[in-house]
Amino acid sequence: MVVSRLKWPPTWAGGRLSCWHARGRRTLVCRARYSVEKVWFYQKNQTRDTFTNQMNQLHRHARRRLGAVLRRSPRDLRLSRKDVPMSDNRSVFLLTYDLRARGTSSLYEFLYQSIREDIARGVIACGTKLPSKRVLARHLNIGVATVTAAYDQLITEGFIRSEQRRGYFVEDVSNYRLKPVTGRGSGLAGAQRKVKSLASVSDSNVGKRNSAPDQAALPVADPLTAAGATASDSRHASIADEDRPLACSPSSVSATPHAADVISQAHDPEFFVDLKANRTSVSLFPTSVWGRYMREALSLPTDSLLRSVPFNGLPELRRAIASYLHRTRGMDVSPDCIIVGAGSEYLYGRLLQMLGPTTTFAMENPGYKKFASISRAFGNPWRPVPIDESGLLIDELEESGADVVHVSPANHFPTGIVMPIKRRLELFEWANRARKRYIIEDDYDSEFRYNGRLIMPLFADDASDKVIYLNAFSKTMVPSLRISYMVLPPKLLARYVDTMSFYSCTVSSFEQYALARFIDEGHFERHINRTRNFFRHQRATVLRAIAESPLAAISHVEERNAGTHFLLYVRTKLSLDEIRSRGAELGLNISLFNDYLLSDGGPNRTTKRFEEYSHGEAAIVVNYAGIEPDRVDETIRRLAQVFPEYA
Repeated sequence: MVVSRLKWPPTWAGGRLSCWHARGRRTLVCRARYSVEKVWFYQKNQTRDTFTNQMNQLHRHARRRLGAVLRRSPRDLRLSRKDVPMSDNRSVFLLTYDLRARGTSSLYEFLYQSIREDIARGVIACGTKLPSKRVLARHLNIGVATVTAAYDQLITEGFIRSEQRRGYFVEDVSNYRLKPVTGRGSGLAGAQRKVKSLASVSDSNVGKRNSAPDQAALPVADPLTAAGATASDSRHASIADEDRPLACSPSSVSATPHAADVISQAHDPEFFVDLKANRTSVSLFPTSVWGRYMREALSLPTDSLLRSVPFNGLPELRRAIASYLHRTRGMDVSPDCIIVGAGSEYLYGRLLQMLGPTTTFAMENPGYKKFASISRAFGNPWRPVPIDESGLLIDELEESGADVVHVSPANHFPTGIVMPIKRRLELFEWANRARKRYIIEDDYDSEFRYNGRLIMPLFADDASDKVIYLNAFSKTMVPSLRISYMVLPPKLLARYVDTMSFYSCTVSSFEQYALARFIDEGHFERHINRTRNFFRHQRATVLRAIAESPLAAISHVEERNAGTHFLLYVRTKLSLDEIRSRGAELGLNISLFNDYLLSDGGPNRTTKRFEEYSHGEAAIVVNYAGIEPDRVDETIRRLAQVFPEYA
């Protein structure tokens, strides 16, 4: 029979003593400064009694050497091992956690958080082999699916890796620093005092127009004026901020090299299906609930909503956003650090203006072209930085000479790549090398993840106040709701107050109040869950239609169970222009991977991986959020007709 035998006597390895019987017999786990190696072997002549006697000898030896450690509770055992690193990277050991301490968290979330915390603190060393899913499930008396979900989440975030026929191993995250639980730096108190003083001044100037600052105080001219922003919003009222098309302000159309793209976008013909549209279905939005809160805002007994709104947004909305970020994204945020604005473009423009025209920005390539257009409009130098399977290449970022980098670590567009913890640590190291370096985290589409929990944002792990968090409600709710927000670190908050607080808030107080009530009463999270379920079903329907169509023979799908799009690689001899034109003839507005490659005038460098994919294959960005459910089969049928190879 195949048995599990432990090397006897126990050897010093600086870790733990783990003993267990074969075939699911009772487990004995001792957390102490001793560890043993597990050896699998096949021995025909060994009887069960012989094996049991050997194990009993080992247990007696452990009791003599470890004494009272065996009598501790599982919770005491877990707490006592935090200062005991497990250094034997070849030994397999069991993990013991008190599942009664999980509170309201699900089992897999508690297990994931516990293992993640132990890896981050160095309790589980780099290279350590974790127990298999079945062994750990049997040890903790939980389902294998629970352990699988926890391991999958750790793999997605890059804390562990899976090696075929070998098992699960811990990645090197030795530079990981847990973010302090207390405030975000000594500069927060001073910035909060400035915010409160400005709020009091704003209340005292009811009905008065904000005085214009001296022209010398403006860092750069502002291409995104209030009139321009309004015109832009009305032009693209049906397009969400996160649709990721190329756009620029009307005032700069003639001055940019992409004017033709913008003009043609305004006169696009009607398509049977717009595969470029990446927006939520309006029919899912609870219009009656939103209308109730809008009527409530208009019927308040006081005139508070008729007064001028603070420059950073309505306090009720900022408090609601801070509470939501704490519940769902693990972010410890003060409401005073939140700035509310009409769209991500507006807030990005404020950042460009505050940081000054000499600040060089870097962006992921491929990536979001609209931010590149805004940087160009403000006159800021910017650099496209290539990516690989783990996201932004830090060596290339260093060579670019950039001061600020724009990234989407939770769901890169259009590849869907999740930046693992090791690459995140390298990004933090880059930011900490210079005082003026910052990271703009665009948490695009992070709410739509179909397996496991949401990916933790960079902001939640930032211990040096280097991350600017940016998000919007137009994708998760409705495109016409032009409300976005950013979270600033304390030092930048103080700078924003000093240089940008003369700008009035660009979002109506009535909409801000309605959104605050919508979030506080739980409707926003219920709406996200409802939308996530809809997109999960929509994704499965589209993938099934592709698998059953002629496209299956000449294509393959690359998707990551997140977002509202995936990449469809088609083996074809057609050029990219021919694909677009044939698609338009069939009523399809096709979006291609190459449409999102950025260029600053120099050589357009992409990584080897994407160069290889583009050789002989056309990468189509399929935004299934823009497909009506009753048009899925017809859409895929027409898409197959674009390629003559399918026949």
